[in-house]
Amino acid sequence: MKKELLFVVACFSIILAGNSSALSWGKIDATPSSSMAYVERYGQEEISLDVVYNPYLVGFMPIYVDVSATYPDWLTVASNPQTFVLKPGEHYTVKVLLKVSKHDVVAGTSSTVEISLQGRLITGGALRQIDEAKVTLVVGYNPFTEIAIRSVTPIERTAPDRELTFIVEVVNYGNSRVIVNLYPEKEPEGWNYVISPPQVVIDPKKAGDETFPYETVKITLTSPHGTAISYHNKWQDFAISAKAVAETPYWVKKGGTWSRSTEEIELVNTHTVTAYFLAKNRGFYIPGFDSILLIAGIIIAGILLRKRK
Repeated sequence: MKKELLFVVACFSIILAGNSSALSWGKIDATPSSSMAYVERYGQEEISLDVVYNPYLVGFMPIYVDVSATYPDWLTVASNPQTFVLKPGEHYTVKVLLKVSKHDVVAGTSSTVEISLQGRLITGGALRQIDEAKVTLVVGYNPFTEIAIRSVTPIERTAPDRELTFIVEVVNYGNSRVIVNLYPEKEPEGWNYVISPPQVVIDPKKAGDETFPYETVKITLTSPHGTAISYHNKWQDFAISAKAVAETPYWVKKGGTWSRSTEEIELVNTHTVTAYFLAKNRGFYIPGFDSILLIAGIIIAGILLRKRK
């Protein structure tokens, strides 16, 4: 009887001692609050994991749980906590934080994040192991919309009844392809104007590019004039606005599910900027003065030809 008892104790001690693992003693189950997430350029998203330890046979002792993650280089993933103690049948909540680590990534990009939860018996144990839990998340990048209007010469001068051209560049500083519509915020009083083209499409900056992409737009004005001989010497200010709308959809979380937002949010899926200009109209206007110059030129040319003869 003593020998049989010693044998049972010895076998039980072997199972409880040592660091080798072979027999599945239990498993970890982890259920995410959402299998999908979208991150902002300057924000972070949080997903909760409901973790529970279920022994296969008999389990009274708690286990250590280690949390690790595999993720793309444009993301930073951290769990809170990274290590904790879990009793059999006990539910524990782990927070997984997702944040963008670099910005040369086009909006709409999505990657997978794999969360691993590995368990270790507190008592060690030979020939025993805890089956780990793996959770796969799909993480997408939401748009960030920002544009600018730049002009080398926002101040120009001309004479009456002349065309004046302002050349501007619309720059895309965001991470999404945008459609930009240009329109007069303040019209130049008495001047005729044309914005060409009134709409441009600009791609986002690609990884490795040193400059941000832009499109060129011309604003052509025609200076006013009177109906008779007149003198003009006046400054005129005007303003041009540009509104950018991201082509990439913006996703928001409502009631635990993700859906496309239908609202316009500044610096997320829309951005509007305004540029200000000055134009000066100075000089005399004589109706038909161009024709007079042409006739005078013909007369002078005729006189010169007669003299040569």
